[in-house]
Amino acid sequence: MTTDTPSGESGPLTLDGAAAAFSQLLDPPPKDEPAVDTEIDPPVEADKDPEPNEAGEGDDAPFTIEVDGKQVSLTKAEIAEAYKNGLRQSDYTQKTMAVAEQRKAAEAETQKALQERQTYAANLQKMAAQLEGAIDQQAQIDWNALLESDPVEYLKQQHLLTQRQAALQKNQQEAASLQERTQAEQNQAKANYLRTQQEELLAKLPEWKNDVKAKSERDALKTYLKNEGYDDEAINAISDHKAVILSRKAMLYDQMMTKAKAAANKVATLPQRVERPGTTTERNPMDGRTRAMQRLAKSGSVEDAAAVFSSLL
Repeated sequence: MTTDTPSGESGPLTLDGAAAAFSQLLDPPPKDEPAVDTEIDPPVEADKDPEPNEAGEGDDAPFTIEVDGKQVSLTKAEIAEAYKNGLRQSDYTQKTMAVAEQRKAAEAETQKALQERQTYAANLQKMAAQLEGAIDQQAQIDWNALLESDPVEYLKQQHLLTQRQAALQKNQQEAASLQERTQAEQNQAKANYLRTQQEELLAKLPEWKNDVKAKSERDALKTYLKNEGYDDEAINAISDHKAVILSRKAMLYDQMMTKAKAAANKVATLPQRVERPGTTTERNPMDGRTRAMQRLAKSGSVEDAAAVFSSLL
């Protein structure tokens, strides 16, 4: 952008030159003096989409950076996306850590409250024992003789006995209320645990979302565990979903082995084909299956079972 300077020379427009030019526009010179040319060259419009220079600059130009000791080439767009992903991961990590800290703090508060409740219950028991001991001692008093010998002491002991009996009754009521609250909380915690275990079981065993299939396999699993020596109490006490999954796997494996052995025994009882001397026939693939099933029937090992199923493929 250029303009004529006061000296008449054309040059770059400076701050002082621009000020002088606008001043002359506001106060034009006398007619006998030549007017200063205030025309300003129009600015050169920059390209909206500059093309990368010879060095390959631009959004698609690769940049070489070092990551874990290795040289990696990334474009600006890739670097920006990686940065955003890093921010998302950082935000997720921070939120996860915050939730973990909150859970940890809640567990600490719960543990503290549990310890305080246990201490309070122990103090109630101790106080009850002391009150019961004092009341038992007063039960040994000959009240009629005390009334005849010392009426004042008689009244004092009667009043003390009444206070102790009332304190013991209040103590027992508080202990019962505390026990009820503790039992209710334990029941709620157990219900939450069982609900969580059920959710995890269905997540790892989605076929049990079908109620009919789930009931059928549960009944079969109970029968299997009984045959393995578990009683009803032990079976009903199983609540960990991992124990259920492992028991089911054991049941399905034993069922598979039983079927494989039955098939092997069935094949082993088939009459062997006798070939005439001097004749040649192609090798029958059933011979290998027969031998594999015979080995499985004798050993019952996992390897022989795998060999049987391999020969069937």
